[in-house]
Amino acid sequence: MDEFTRLKSDLKNNIQINGEFFKGMVLKNPSVVYLKLNELAKFVGYRYGIILEIHFPDHKKIYDTNNYGTENMSIIIDKFRKLFPIPRDRIKEEANKRFGSDSIVVDAYMYEGKEGVRVKFRNKEGENSRLEILPGSFHVWAKIDETIEDFCNWLMLNVYPERIKNQQVFKQKK
Repeated sequence: MDEFTRLKSDLKNNIQINGEFFKGMVLKNPSVVYLKLNELAKFVGYRYGIILEIHFPDHKKIYDTNNYGTENMSIIIDKFRKLFPIPRDRIKEEANKRFGSDSIVVDAYMYEGKEGVRVKFRNKEGENSRLEILPGSFHVWAKIDETIEDFCNWLMLNVYPERIKNQQVFKQKK
């Protein structure tokens, strides 16, 4: 199993273990649910040598507890890195290949010596979706389907290989 897939599965398992808490608390205090959910995400991310965050760009989605961990995630490996370890065009080529001709793949965040890639597309439900890919992180603003998951696995392997080194550092700190 690929690393992003394992990460997502691990997160989903941790969320399911705490499912009754989320369902019982979300109507009473969604802020507490948000904090607990991101506490779990950080716990899972730590084991993979990354910072994992879950977002709710549409605040109403916090009430949909069944979809926690399946959309709108940030994976942060090194927030200070400004350049990709592989040519940016290789990332754009891979995104175009995976998301097809209906996607828009462009350079983004190109200032102060930084680089990035933005991928816009429609998901299988026809919703506008996007990926923000930066040298030290990537952000999924979409419901994660097979295509997105596969591309995120490719990113973890080809763009962020130093996370393996991060895992070893985190394990030594324990």
